[in-house]
Amino acid sequence: MELELRESEDGVLRFLLTGITPAFANSIRRTILQGIPILAIDEVEISSNDSVISDEILAHRLGQLPLKTPDGYYLPSECDCREGRCSKCSVTFDLSAEGPAVVRAKDLISSDPEAIPEQEEAPIARLGEGQKLEFTGIAKLGFGKDHANWQPAIASYKYMPIIDIDQEARDDWKDCIEACPEDILSEEDGKLVVTDLEKCTMCGACVDACPGAISVDGDRTKFIFRIESTGSLKADEAVYKALDVLKNKFEYFSDQVDGF
Repeated sequence: MELELRESEDGVLRFLLTGITPAFANSIRRTILQGIPILAIDEVEISSNDSVISDEILAHRLGQLPLKTPDGYYLPSECDCREGRCSKCSVTFDLSAEGPAVVRAKDLISSDPEAIPEQEEAPIARLGEGQKLEFTGIAKLGFGKDHANWQPAIASYKYMPIIDIDQEARDDWKDCIEACPEDILSEEDGKLVVTDLEKCTMCGACVDACPGAISVDGDRTKFIFRIESTGSLKADEAVYKALDVLKNKFEYFSDQVDGF
């Protein structure tokens, strides 16, 4: 298995992974989406809400705020407190505000200075003159398989494209070039060339425009991954944690098999 980095900036990670099976590639993707525990506001105790936003919508909006997730917290199911509200398994976010004002994520007071909203300027509610908003949000660890609030990143992959061109099939490549939505085909010295193979989406538009001259397929041993962080974890951290989760599952399965 080999990994080649393609991009790592602005919360986006792209890399080429070769020498694995489609099943293993999909395991990595699904684990990033669903199997990494991160913090999200799960309960909201509202003392006062004079804003135009209903309590239910307010709670939903708070749950969607990406929170930075430091190491060390327990899952509520694994904590001795049994209530999921102690400092070992939860973080509280207090807010008390009066209008006129736009309440933003940065106005939340966290019980852990390392567990704070990633997007500080994200708006929560607009308060008019004399309107008040007061609540306590309780964040806990959870998994993306239970709710999108706990999804640390958007993860996807595609096969490395394979584009075969029969240079003798046509004299004019204009239709093929114009058909490509990614603009990765061009003509050089009378031949059709691919300028950026990895940008190909394998849509087949060029094949339809020039039947018999071009064939497009995917290499099922090479995968181009794209990981976009929601802010709770860095994109590379999400990949490392996903691999750790898979490793632990494999070891557990191996131990269970050896026990028979």
